[in-house]
Amino acid sequence: MAWIKTWEGAVDKEWLDKLDHVNFLTYQRIADLASIEVWRRAKRDCASGQDLQFVMTETYVRYVRELRLGASIDIRTTLIAADTKRFHLLHRIESAGDVACTVETLNLCFDPASRRVALFNAPISSYFAAWGTPPADAIPQLSISRKTSHG
Repeated sequence: MAWIKTWEGAVDKEWLDKLDHVNFLTYQRIADLASIEVWRRAKRDCASGQDLQFVMTETYVRYVRELRLGASIDIRTTLIAADTKRFHLLHRIESAGDVACTVETLNLCFDPASRRVALFNAPISSYFAAWGTPPADAIPQLSISRKTSHG
């Protein structure tokens, strides 16, 4: 599947540090807005009842180029992988068609009522299944597969 636009905005003065650079944590924060949008879309067809949420368990940020005050930003997202309770996103933060930063996240479905990991319900599973294979230019650094312990 192609990259999907999940957020748009512009560089705000509050994002800049003392050197007029976008603060590193801001890239993660705006990518989080795109992740929230993906989750909102995943839950769109869910009947009311169980209030599933998601939590981010790991992130990888790669700075590419500087963003300037007032520059318009688009975030394009692809799903790298998903299983029954986890999903792996790769966000491209772009300005004027150039990638400024990539933010990759590993996310876990969570039931706030039980305070435990939860399985996706059918609509969420179907939503993620519909994404298909990530595009060839989506090269992840993280993986949702279990890491073997060295011990």
